[in-house]
Amino acid sequence: MDAELAIDGATDDDTTAHTHCTDTELTIRITRQGKLRVWVKKALDFFHAYPDKPLVLYSSPVDVTSSTIPRLVSVVEIIKREYLKGLDISAGNLSGLHQYNQLLFDQLEESSLEDGENRRNAILLALDGHSHVKQRIAPHMMITLSTKAIPDRHEERETYQTPTMRRISKAAKARMRKRTKNQSGNAGME
Repeated sequence: MDAELAIDGATDDDTTAHTHCTDTELTIRITRQGKLRVWVKKALDFFHAYPDKPLVLYSSPVDVTSSTIPRLVSVVEIIKREYLKGLDISAGNLSGLHQYNQLLFDQLEESSLEDGENRRNAILLALDGHSHVKQRIAPHMMITLSTKAIPDRHEERETYQTPTMRRISKAAKARMRKRTKNQSGNAGME
């Protein structure tokens, strides 16, 4: 099921989010024009509907000056924090999201060397060592979030962050004990 999701009045040419649903995962592309709250809401809704499937957020390979990697990291951190806030304390589920990070790059060529003489000169300059061929790299990042650890996930240039645990205050623990005691006492009276 492929779907383009135009958000906040964007046209087909200026799409701020791209979602692609498969049987195993949902992908969301983070762009410069999109709204963070929309991506966060979509991700939280996805985890609520499909708790066992991973979510992939990614940025497009672009020039370093217009990179969306910082926005991607911000969105992921907000998603992780809001997911922890929404956990049901009474169910005992206090574990956050597993995070797999991949920092990737695409090499962009400045000009094509169609002409044999230009190509020959560029190769000779590169081999000479005085002037190196200029290379441009377009960085991009892909982050996979999952409620459960993904076994055998060891891809090249990938890092893993363990989920954060939600901490319960002493007052909240006391309220839970009191509520459980009251519920068990009311069940015994019936």
